[in-house]
Amino acid sequence: MLTLLGAAGERCGLDRMLKANTSKESTMPLYSQGLYWYSAIPALREDRLVLLMTAYADVLKEHAIFCDLFGII
Repeated sequence: MLTLLGAAGERCGLDRMLKANTSKESTMPLYSQGLYWYSAIPALREDRLVLLMTAYADVLKEHAIFCDLFGII
């Protein structure tokens, strides 16, 4: 779940805050990014939280197991 949260952060562009401005590519593993975003959720501005959670929902929808698991909800 944390890896998928990290992927969502990359998808919506929030990963640019986690890397050096001289680097064009990701330097932090998705798990570490997800761990960071999970710990930052309580302090995130609302616009960034909505952006991250929307991207997270999209990432979860791409995986069949989550569609089956959360499809009822």
